[in-house]
Amino acid sequence: MDNSLTLFDLLGVLARRRYLAAERGFSAVDLNHTEARLLTLLNLQKGSITQDELSSLLLVDRSNAGRGLKSLEKRGYIHRQKDGADKRTNLVHITPKGRQAVKAISEIKTAMAHSFFGDLNEDEISDAIQLLRKVVKIEGPRDQ
Repeated sequence: MDNSLTLFDLLGVLARRRYLAAERGFSAVDLNHTEARLLTLLNLQKGSITQDELSSLLLVDRSNAGRGLKSLEKRGYIHRQKDGADKRTNLVHITPKGRQAVKAISEIKTAMAHSFFGDLNEDEISDAIQLLRKVVKIEGPRDQ
């Protein structure tokens, strides 16, 4: 089998395992994977961003982001308001409750990562990071 195809398939398996681990882990704080990602990215953006920008950063369509934001808003993690300059645009703001959730999300992600990659040593992890960054062409950490 072509090594590129093998790697591609293995990344698919890892992506699915990561998603399932995230769904289980974040359920402990009553969030799903998308909601946790939304809160984390919103926090990284200093707590305020347009809804369209947020969905672009997540690499999901607006309707998926919209459903997650609606749920987060209903439970008090965020609030949305119309942009004063453009009434068609929603600005999304994280609330203190949302910031608290981001701390819990970070702790859950740390535990998941240690469990997920427990058999790899630090050098192996660094090598994998370097190779994967080359593939996705990013320079530093980006939470997704």
